Amino acid sequence: MATTAIAARSAERHTLAPLEMWHLLSLDAPSVAALWTIFLADAVHAPLPWTAPLALALAVWIFYAADRMSDARGASSDLEERHRFHARHRHSFLIAISFAVPFLAALVISLPTEIRTAWLLLVLPLCGYAAAVHWLKLRVPKEMIVGLFFASAVAAPSILQAPGPMQATVAVAFGVLCWLNCVGIARAERAATGRVTGWLVQNFRAVTVTFTVVALLSATMLEQARDALLAVAFAATLLHLLDHLEPHLSPLRTRALADAALLTPILLWPMLPHIR
Repeated sequence: MATTAIAARSAERHTLAPLEMWHLLSLDAPSVAALWTIFLADAVHAPLPWTAPLALALAVWIFYAADRMSDARGASSDLEERHRFHARHRHSFLIAISFAVPFLAALVISLPTEIRTAWLLLVLPLCGYAAAVHWLKLRVPKEMIVGLFFASAVAAPSILQAPGPMQATVAVAFGVLCWLNCVGIARAERAATGRVTGWLVQNFRAVTVTFTVVALLSATMLEQARDALLAVAFAATLLHLLDHLEPHLSPLRTRALADAALLTPILLWPMLPHIR
């Protein structure tokens, strides 16, 4: 009895650790989205209204919370802790979403027309993806689709506000990074979908090393994109290192750290004056 009680308290403390709670509350993807939206715009000197990263973070949070609740509706032993957490707190999440939606609508209305239009256009294929996964139960390459959608939404403001080849290069590099993030998670959870993702899962360490080297070499040649490419290379390196540590970590912590690896702009920003 005493041993069981101690184990339960230990598990509760682990679940309530800040890093895990950041992930379980679906705050990881919104944090990454807002941070990289600001960072990419700063890297290419694109003007960015403060409402843009806030609106994107809120939209991403609503989508991820709703997606995890939808996944949790099917009773399955394969569900991850994030799905079970959203199922347990479904009522609270629904209340929070009901307050978030009108606030998001107000933010979207205040956005520059080109950014608002671009994001609204992304909603249509995103709804198609959600329908294919949750309603039609189709087997789609989720890792690639989610990663590229995420990167497109994040990069859109900087590309639209200051169009140019460097912005496109940075967007592609960030898109590949997001894809690798999803692949790393699929590798840890043994849940890859699609042949391409399956190949990336099997060769994840070699791919992340190759991608890091390419990003670093590109950073030395493309001065205008250097900041973003260095952050991308740094994040890919962390994903590679996390894969080595994964056998020693809980699935919940591994997932949280995989998303935390994309917060590299926070560490890089103080060093930018010296790099530049």
